[in-house]
Amino acid sequence: MYKNKTATFIGHSDCYGVDEKALRAEIEKLIEAGVSEFLSGGMGRFDWMCARIVHDLKKQYPNIKNYLVIPYLTFQVFERSYFDEIVYPEGFEKYHFKAAIPARNNYLVDNSSYAICYVSRGWGGAARTLRRAKKKGLRIINLGNYDED
Repeated sequence: MYKNKTATFIGHSDCYGVDEKALRAEIEKLIEAGVSEFLSGGMGRFDWMCARIVHDLKKQYPNIKNYLVIPYLTFQVFERSYFDEIVYPEGFEKYHFKAAIPARNNYLVDNSSYAICYVSRGWGGAARTLRRAKKKGLRIINLGNYDED
């Protein structure tokens, strides 16, 4: 993976009201700007919506790659066909399953230069991951309109 050509997705597991057309347009803008790899955590509605959109866009942009990064080996994958590869990061076997999820979120941020988000509140895992992405200097696109700054 090439970090400077990689985007990740950050969103609440229970996100409602996502404008799917706007989300697709933002993903396409990144592809047209040279992003070719997308990392997903596969935990909630937003992650799966993004994974499906990237999978659909592969028809138009066959060079893009869709990766699912799993936090533990027993992670349930609902739609394997969406992904080019399922990644289990090296060293993750040391984490208890509850600690593996924040570690996976950190991995997503640390291996990306862009983040497309749907974060609408300042608490929970998505908000923590967005704060990390900002701190690490990722280019942020937040369709959830939450901004604590």
